[in-house]
Amino acid sequence: MAYKTILFDVDNTLIDSATIAATVFHEVAANYGLAVPAKTIRGLVGIPTEKIIQQLKLTHATEINRDFTSEIGTHKDELRLFDGIHETWDKLLAIGLQIGVVTSRTTAEVKSDLGNFPEITNLPIIVTADKTTEHKPSGAPLEYAIQQYNLIKAETMYVGDTIYDLQSALNAGIDFASATWGALASTDFSKATYQPEEPTDLLKIVKI
Repeated sequence: MAYKTILFDVDNTLIDSATIAATVFHEVAANYGLAVPAKTIRGLVGIPTEKIIQQLKLTHATEINRDFTSEIGTHKDELRLFDGIHETWDKLLAIGLQIGVVTSRTTAEVKSDLGNFPEITNLPIIVTADKTTEHKPSGAPLEYAIQQYNLIKAETMYVGDTIYDLQSALNAGIDFASATWGALASTDFSKATYQPEEPTDLLKIVKI
């Protein structure tokens, strides 16, 4: 397949962040007397925070969402890009491929939490959770990217680390590559188009 655009999820696909997010959520929920295991949250990372709260049927939803957003921002200096991301992106861009992100973070979260990653925040294609009313696993965020940036589905691939990312790609009708390097080992990626082990494996897919 001759791809022209590769779209990436952010958390635990580009940056190693899910463990930090799960721990912070656990601590914030505990402040309201709610016992939410960090392991449970780790399995839900990949959908917007408000959706996690709804799915778990938590009380104090507004307060938890607010406090989590505030607290997670204090951990931004602990985040790092996975090994191989820079090398992979440099080579993809060198052969003329277009790169973008489709994330469950909001625009405000991207601006506040990802300031240390200008290579992400300066991308020409950035689709955040507040751009669509439906979110992953819906195909809406990817459909928005395709329509907004005049992409061709057959020439576009999405890379993500969760089952929600895979389902979103399937629902949008585009190819999907699992970010195996950041995914939970238990995630079933059998329906993925590709299952690269490392970011640089993407280069083999596009024949670099």
